Amino acid sequence: MQSVALDLHRKISAALPGVSVLLPDEQHLPLQAAPVDEQGRPAVGTGERGLGAYLASRPLGYAQIEWPRFITGEEYWTPIAAVATTAAAADALARQIREAVAGAPGDVSWYVLQQAPTLTPLPGRAVMSRAVYAIELLHGELPPT
Repeated sequence: MQSVALDLHRKISAALPGVSVLLPDEQHLPLQAAPVDEQGRPAVGTGERGLGAYLASRPLGYAQIEWPRFITGEEYWTPIAAVATTAAAADALARQIREAVAGAPGDVSWYVLQQAPTLTPLPGRAVMSRAVYAIELLHGELPPT
């Protein structure tokens, strides 16, 4: 379901230009973040590493799209996480993602909020707000936009 992940990436990136939007295959990137030296190599013994370092360079937080999960017929559920340094920031980012993906509450969209965001504290002064969106494909394809 690469097409669903790419469509979500396009929608979120267009609506939130200052926010990093990671595809499912990029989940490891925040955990590998580290300071670098002048040559661009990982610096040894300096600064925070991992999720804290990744968020330090992204003050607005980031969005993580997960692989769509087959539910029934042609319906898929896709989790999208908003990760930021505080619960308020993660919640605000999750709200912006919802509007980019499904529109404002009451709007008609191909993506429907299936499970409201839930907050989870993460290591390294981070908080994740993760919601699940449903989409029904038409004959295995994304609906026309």
